[in-house]
Amino acid sequence: MSNKNLGRGLSAFLDLDGQMTDQENNNRSAVINIGIDNIVANPFQPRKKFEEENLKSLSESIKRKGVLQPILVVKSNNGKYQLVAGERRFRATKLAGLTEIPAIVTEIGEKDQLEIAILENIQREDLNPIEEAEAYKRLMEEFSHTQEELSEILGKSRSHIANILRLLTLPEDVKELLREKKLTFGHARTLIGSENASALAKHIVDSSMNVRETEDLLKSIKNSHYQMTNESKDKNRYTDPEVSNIAHQISSMIGLQVNIKLKNKGGIVEIGFKDFGELDRLLGKLNG
Repeated sequence: MSNKNLGRGLSAFLDLDGQMTDQENNNRSAVINIGIDNIVANPFQPRKKFEEENLKSLSESIKRKGVLQPILVVKSNNGKYQLVAGERRFRATKLAGLTEIPAIVTEIGEKDQLEIAILENIQREDLNPIEEAEAYKRLMEEFSHTQEELSEILGKSRSHIANILRLLTLPEDVKELLREKKLTFGHARTLIGSENASALAKHIVDSSMNVRETEDLLKSIKNSHYQMTNESKDKNRYTDPEVSNIAHQISSMIGLQVNIKLKNKGGIVEIGFKDFGELDRLLGKLNG
């Protein structure tokens, strides 16, 4: 997200009521250069992991162009400054070997410092969907924000916020795949509400499936379930829930529609495929 959007989000938070005097606004907006050694890290920083490669890339940019957006700090009692927002820029500036960094000095309490740190992190491009969802959840639970307020502050649609929050209903192992960026938001969105989300997620990752393939897989599984449910209405047939679950598991493993029909003490396993390419892939998996 652009710096313009980030500034709008933090500005909306810092002056929600629009009641700051012109003098207060001028003081808040004054940019000064502060020695790196006089700044201490934000103890309320919710983000604990910063990707080394991204920091190096930003550091090289700062060496060439300088720090384009000032950090936000508060004055400490010991004469130093405590970082509120901009820890990534602060770390990259230190990595670049600079001795000073442009900063805006503000006066806010500890709770507000945490809230601003969370808001800033949400606007980061490299934030994974689970980190984003957990940040929304904290803002709503700890700071009583509604989805509508977050939409206004962050410049994101309410539907986006609602959809991201739904990811928190996924099993923990699926959320971990999202944190590791092995699954995308598009993948995970299709798994919400699935009975076999964990097995499906593993199959998606192992098979390097794209989002379209994932959607097709989920549709085939749902269609298989629908067919088996309809067949169970036939009084001469019985569909065991355990057999239905087995069909779903096989479908998630091979990536094709599977239907199991019981007959006497045995039955028939039907595998559907839409082209010979899918059939070849199935053969490869069976040979493997």
